Amino acid sequence: MDNPRKFRLLIVAASARAWIHSAEIAGFDVTAFDFFSDWDSRGVGESCGCSSQVSWRENPTRTVVRLECFEDLLLQKNLDLMSGCDYAIFAGGLENNPSIIEALASQVSVLGPDARQHARLSDTVKVLAWLKTMGYQVPESSCRLGAEASPREWLKKSFRSSSGLGIQRATEEDAGSDSRLHYFQREVQGENFSGVFISMPKFGEDGGTALVGWTRQLVNEQWCGAGEFRYCGSIGPLPIQESLKEKIETIGRAIAERYGIVGAWGIDFLVDGSNAWPVDLNIRLTASMEIIEGGNRDTSTPYRSVVDLHVLACLGNLDMQRLRRSTDLTGLESDACFGKSIVFYDGEDPVRITEAFHRQLVFQWRLIGELEPGQIGVADIPNEGELIRPGQPICTILVKQDSRRVVDILKSATGRIRQTLLQLGSRQ
Repeated sequence: MDNPRKFRLLIVAASARAWIHSAEIAGFDVTAFDFFSDWDSRGVGESCGCSSQVSWRENPTRTVVRLECFEDLLLQKNLDLMSGCDYAIFAGGLENNPSIIEALASQVSVLGPDARQHARLSDTVKVLAWLKTMGYQVPESSCRLGAEASPREWLKKSFRSSSGLGIQRATEEDAGSDSRLHYFQREVQGENFSGVFISMPKFGEDGGTALVGWTRQLVNEQWCGAGEFRYCGSIGPLPIQESLKEKIETIGRAIAERYGIVGAWGIDFLVDGSNAWPVDLNIRLTASMEIIEGGNRDTSTPYRSVVDLHVLACLGNLDMQRLRRSTDLTGLESDACFGKSIVFYDGEDPVRITEAFHRQLVFQWRLIGELEPGQIGVADIPNEGELIRPGQPICTILVKQDSRRVVDILKSATGRIRQTLLQLGSRQ
C-alpha cells in the first residue's frame, strides 16, 4: 500500500546517507542532520543525483546539515528547518538522547518509539531479566559485578553505547563495583548476527511483528581497522533455518508486544549452532537494514525501501500478511548476497582528504541497490579537505558477490583504499 501523499521527512542519525537514499527511493523529500554530511549524502555532482530506482514520483529534494553534536538540533536555525517537515525518523546514535527526542517531538511528529520507550529499552539489564522470566535464553547481565566474579568472563557495557562503542572487557577494578552508566554481561560465544523486525499494533489477524531480515555482522575485523567490539559491516540478506527463525521471531514478538514498539527495529544476537542469545536491542533503523534494502528487488513486497516500510508500519498502512508472504527467509538462496564494510583509519596521525583521493573514491561510487554481481561500490565518501583522525571512518565499501567470497572481496577493496590513501592523502 502506498503512503497516502508525498511527505518531507526529517532524518536524524550519526550517519544519514543510507536513510536519505532509502527515503528518496520511496519518493520522500528529506531534511537530514548528521555528523558527517558526506559528499554522497549531500548529493553533490550528477552521479549523486537520485537513483534510477526513483521513478514512480517526481525527483525528491534534500537538505543535509552537519552537526557537531546532537544538542545542536535544538539551535533555532535548525528548528526552523524542521518546521517544514511532516514526520521525523531516527537512526543510530540519537536513541541515547531521549531528552532530545522528546524536545524534537514537540516540533515534528516522530514515527517510531517515543522518548519514554527509548529510555525504558535502554535498560538492557531489565529487558533481558524480563526475557529470562518468560523462559528465553539470555546472557547473564547485572548492574553490579560481584566481588567473587572472575572479570575475564565479563564485558562492561555502556547503557548509552552504539555500534559497539562503549564496550570493553571488565577488569579486576570492576569486581565488587556498580555503576549507573555501565552494566556487566557475561561473555557468551557465538557468531554475531542481527535480526530486522517490523512491528505494528495487533488488529485481529493483521499487525504484530515479522522478522524480515537476517544478516551476519562484521565486528572487530582488524582488516577494517576497527577496535575490539566495534561494528564494521554486514553481510546478507541470509537464509535462516526454520527452527532458528521461530526462536528469533518469538523473542522479537515478545519484546514488541511488551514495550509497544512500532516500525523497523533490530536485535543483535550471538548464535552458536541452534542457540541464539539476544545481546542488544536497537529500536530504530539499524545499519544492517541497508543490506536488506539492497536485496529487495521483489515487486511482490508491499514497500519500496526500508524507510518506506518503516513509515507504512508506523502509520498503520502496511499489509503485514502480504509482507510475511513475500519475506521467506527460510527459502532464500545462500550464494548471492550483499556485503558492506566500514573502513576505519588506523594511522597514528590525522590525514586530510586531497582532491586526488576524493576523485578516486567518487570514480568507484555506486549505490548498493544498483550493484551488479561482482561490482564494488564506495559510499559515505568524505568531502575534499576533510580531516580524518585516527579511529574515524574513511568510507564504506559495498559489494554484491557470492556469500563464500564476499569477505575476501571486501578485504581486498579495503586494502586498495588504504593504499590509495597512503599515496594520495595529505599528512597533517
